Amino acid sequence: MIRRIITSLQQSLAMRITTWVMVSLLLLIIFIISGAHWITTNFYQDHLISEVEERLSAHASLLKSEQNEEVLNYLNMLETGKDSYLIITDENLDLIFESENVESELVGEYRVFIEENRDEVATHHRISFTEQVDTSMAFHIPHVWGTTEIESETGETIGYVFIDQDTGDLNSARMNLLLLLLVMGALTFIIGYAFILYLTKRVSNPLNEMSKRTEDIAKGDFDIDIDTKGKDEVGQLGLNIQQMTRQLKEYRDTRRQFISHISHDLRTPITYIKGYSALMKDSEKVDHEGWKRNLQVIYDEARRMENLVSDLFLLTKLEEGKIHLHYDTVDLTEWLHPLFQSRAIMFDQKEITASLTIDPSIKNDTILLDSFRMEQALINLLENAIRYTGVQGQINLSCYKKEKMLVFEISDTGEGMEADKIDFIWERFYKTDPSRSRDESGTGLGLAIVKEIILAHKGHVKVESEKGVGTTFYLYIPLMK
Repeated sequence: MIRRIITSLQQSLAMRITTWVMVSLLLLIIFIISGAHWITTNFYQDHLISEVEERLSAHASLLKSEQNEEVLNYLNMLETGKDSYLIITDENLDLIFESENVESELVGEYRVFIEENRDEVATHHRISFTEQVDTSMAFHIPHVWGTTEIESETGETIGYVFIDQDTGDLNSARMNLLLLLLVMGALTFIIGYAFILYLTKRVSNPLNEMSKRTEDIAKGDFDIDIDTKGKDEVGQLGLNIQQMTRQLKEYRDTRRQFISHISHDLRTPITYIKGYSALMKDSEKVDHEGWKRNLQVIYDEARRMENLVSDLFLLTKLEEGKIHLHYDTVDLTEWLHPLFQSRAIMFDQKEITASLTIDPSIKNDTILLDSFRMEQALINLLENAIRYTGVQGQINLSCYKKEKMLVFEISDTGEGMEADKIDFIWERFYKTDPSRSRDESGTGLGLAIVKEIILAHKGHVKVESEKGVGTTFYLYIPLMK
């Protein structure tokens, strides 16, 4: 399942990153080139039309007062080098002047243009009239034709000035600029595509590796190592998979140990029950004393199985949070003394010196806790201490407050534990000495139950031990008066 998700993520991620980035880059390039084309076309066109109108107006003003050869040469000089064609006519459109570069066949077209637009030129009141003339050149800004009337001092029309402005040279520069932008856009697109491929490869390679590793996990191989050097989202995903793998491995190992332990602990009493009941079934004579002993063994083994199942059921419910605490108002002295004295016979059997100490500052306080569950936890620890404390040893149960926590401290002078075993004692079925007899070792669930009860109280546990000196357990729960 995880492998399919990662494979899908890898494929869709690489495809989506490449597609979205390249489409965005392509749109940006198109936008830049189109914008440059629009700006150069419209700005230059508007500027050129305005310039032609100003030149027409200036020429008409100069010709208003005088139209001799000197003035005409001066106008011709002004238009030289501007890629323009200048003609001047009288009021009847007879040609008065034409610039040197005007071809004879164009003069007729210019005069037709002036004739067709004479009325409109008159209505503009000396405002030049221009018209864009299309050409066959691709992307060529059209020629600009403009004309205005020449008026006398009395306001009568005495002639016309016409200019044909060609835009070829400047348009060529504009085309070169667009071509440069197009080449740069293509290079940007190619470089961007290569860069995105590199980035997606950097992302997809770890995902490919994780996909292979998760496939191994699906097959039950938890001894894997994923390279999680990156600190980005992909690296975090690798860390999460690595952590999940460790948890699955721990779960697998714990399950195997659990099945092994529960099989062993159930098989032994079943074997006893089966064996002793078979002796009674196959016996030819009724031996009341023998049967009584056999029945006692069968009863003890059945009770052992019952205790094991009950402890296992309780631990499972505690771990799953299905047991809700029922808080009681408890007088510490009245509650702890009977609990402690309930194990007096067990103390006497091993001649153990036992003591109960309650901090005077809380001796008469009423505390909120689940008395039934806490009694289970304390009795488990007391019996555990009795089990591992030798004859004439010492056991002490203390209760005191530390900051905002209520502390139960159970210390003994028993066998103690090695430092490397302390972290494992809270696990199910863990026994520091597997060679001990079944009667002394219990079910192996007691300490795990103690820890879960304290965690349910929002507290924590701690243990200190030294081999051959003894062990001290600390139970911390929030102090609620």
